[in-house]
Amino acid sequence: MTAKRRMARAIFLLMSEKKNSEHRLALAEVLAMLLEDGMVSPADAEALRNEKRLQGVGGKHPLSLIAEQKWRIPAPGSKLLHLEALTEWLAGRVGLDYLHIDPLKIDFTGVADVMSSTYAGRFSILPVQINLREVVIATAEPFMREWEAEIKHLSRKEIRRVVANPEDIKRYLVEFFNLAKSVKNAA
Repeated sequence: MTAKRRMARAIFLLMSEKKNSEHRLALAEVLAMLLEDGMVSPADAEALRNEKRLQGVGGKHPLSLIAEQKWRIPAPGSKLLHLEALTEWLAGRVGLDYLHIDPLKIDFTGVADVMSSTYAGRFSILPVQINLREVVIATAEPFMREWEAEIKHLSRKEIRRVVANPEDIKRYLVEFFNLAKSVKNAA
């Protein structure tokens, strides 16, 4: 086993207890998964971890912090690890579908009927599709699921979680609910 693999495995094992419980993604956890998948170099991961340990993360999502580094995958081809690429990787890593949120395909009034903007903001989730059978909810926190049973009960529909860009969720959360409120007030 290479030094890189040993380091990634050690970090991953430290974080494994968290994986089985409700929690927000931590920078160290995401870096460990990226290391294990050979997506970042051990030196880059360690430098960012140490820097953020001293400075703090300032409420930013780990994927956003990593995307800001403008790292390239340490392999031939050198693909840039931008936020969408990281989000798509995370979805695959945790076994959920990836969704790029297209605001033109959202039923704003349906979104507002599923949950309040306050509730959605609390969990950083966003309903993106509602049909007769299910509600599709975008999240950037795949290990946060405490909201799921409540929404399933209230909506009387199945819940399907998808992983979406954390910055898009944050931005569209405000826009979608404000637009839904305007549409309802106009009716």
